[in-house]
Amino acid sequence: MEWVAREAKREEVVVGHRGRFIAHKRYGNHIIRAVYEYDATLPVLITVYFPRYERYFEGGEKYADKIFQGI
Repeated sequence: MEWVAREAKREEVVVGHRGRFIAHKRYGNHIIRAVYEYDATLPVLITVYFPRYERYFEGGEKYADKIFQGI
């Protein structure tokens, strides 16, 4: 269970603009930043990029959407 708690601090989902969500997964000094929106109930990926975490990461454990729920 310690691993699960540690991993939760490395991911988050925040609210973006125009009804979009932004999922962050931290890897070292960077994050994978995936911007997505929903078409009815299906998540549609808009863009993905790999910036430095200091610019966007808000600390983890924030879930504005339940996209990570199935993982």
